[in-house]
Amino acid sequence: MKRVIFLRALRYYALAVGLTAVAFATGQAIDASGHALVVNTSPSMPSGVYWITRGTSPLKRGDVVLFAPPDGARELIYGRGWLPRGIPMLKTIGGLAGDTYCVREGRFVVAGADLGPVFVSDSQGLPVPQLVGCRRVGEDEFLPVASTYDRSFDGRYFGAVSVRNVLGVGRALVTF
Repeated sequence: MKRVIFLRALRYYALAVGLTAVAFATGQAIDASGHALVVNTSPSMPSGVYWITRGTSPLKRGDVVLFAPPDGARELIYGRGWLPRGIPMLKTIGGLAGDTYCVREGRFVVAGADLGPVFVSDSQGLPVPQLVGCRRVGEDEFLPVASTYDRSFDGRYFGAVSVRNVLGVGRALVTF
């Protein structure tokens, strides 16, 4: 009995290693049911393999979403090499329709919660866009924020994003 359990666990481990290898090799592997394995190596989210379910379902604060960068931010993201050209962003939802977000004294505040600093330049010393004052997340929008990295290029610099940009909602399978 123990041998059968060991072999079954070994098979699942081998499957996980194989899927991870495919995801690493391709950047993402999409199956026929509308799911994707996405490997994140960006510091703005925990590094690891994420299971993405295509579509938007009802979005919730705290969901991890894979989305196309908004038009105004795309040039910086790809031009400065923060992501390879064409790779979507992976962030946590920090705000939903009706939430107010503000930049106050160099801090990013969403729905009354301080989510971290806002810098005037990136890690290379180049200027980044600055939001001034307070705004409200509109209907059919979400506010992407990084959960683990203060220098992330996210909603603190480009604001809310259309839900139409969302490619899928996910969860971490393994982080490293």
